[in-house]
Amino acid sequence: MRDHLYLFFFMIQFSSGCILSDELKTIYITGYTGGSVVLPCSCAHPQSTAITFTWQFYGNGERWISVFEDEKYSGRRVLFNENTPQNLSLLISDLRKEDEGYYKCETEQHTYIHLTVKGCNLVQNTTTKIAVTGYAGESVVLPCSCSELLAKPEQIQWMYIVEKRYKEIYPNEKTERHKNRVKLLNQTSPGNLSLHISALTAEDEGDYYCSVSSQKVYFRLHVEVTLRTEKPHIHTSISLSTHQPSHQTQELPPPQQPHDTSQYLFILVAVFPLALILPFLVLSSRYAKDEVACSAIVYVETAFPPDHTQNDAVELTECQYQC
Repeated sequence: MRDHLYLFFFMIQFSSGCILSDELKTIYITGYTGGSVVLPCSCAHPQSTAITFTWQFYGNGERWISVFEDEKYSGRRVLFNENTPQNLSLLISDLRKEDEGYYKCETEQHTYIHLTVKGCNLVQNTTTKIAVTGYAGESVVLPCSCSELLAKPEQIQWMYIVEKRYKEIYPNEKTERHKNRVKLLNQTSPGNLSLHISALTAEDEGDYYCSVSSQKVYFRLHVEVTLRTEKPHIHTSISLSTHQPSHQTQELPPPQQPHDTSQYLFILVAVFPLALILPFLVLSSRYAKDEVACSAIVYVETAFPPDHTQNDAVELTECQYQC
């Protein structure tokens, strides 16, 4: 008897089709522009199959419109019931602000879903120009972002003023000056719209603005070139110090000691031999002087007459002895 009851209820369930899990309930879902969202809808029993079902959108507060017939969803809608018939969920990709509203999953019953789509509202939306300083040869970031970092704007533009007119430099580079040097800072956060400019030059200085729909953020970029001139200056001062010591280097005694020691050593080597040779020169001079005196005496004495020969011999002998 019990088996017959189970079979009876089973047949009733299949005859009634798909009973929705969230019948007559309203589910609230939040998505972000540029992203994707899943609107959940499924049969309560895993073995049941919906005989017919549809997704409808309450467009612009006027009437219910079939999602499968509306061209604005073309290429952006995916159903999950191909592999799992009881799963009637709807995937909508590349969300837009106009997708916001009420949706209805309808079989024999129906479930309501309210979808909120958060768009990109710039953090700073003002006409006041934000001052940013960059340095020549380096990179700079012009900050611009949505209040919701998961929200990707439907359209983003970066403009740069050239000859008193703004021209687009992102996403379409319409100036040769910025070609291949600009990109969005972070591709993983859709709401981060900051612009990265590399290899800065003095010509990059000027006015920029970030534009999302009717919102704009203005920037005034100043390119500082002092860093490029400071580096050679530092190099020059170092090279000069190797040839011309600074005032502090001149006050230090150690670098001058080797020069003074060499002078003293030169003087010592030159004078010491002279000090040794000088006494010998003096003695030699005196010896030569005595020889001259003796020679003179001998010459004079030999000039006397013969009768003084004896005395002369004595004087000569004494002179030779003395010499």
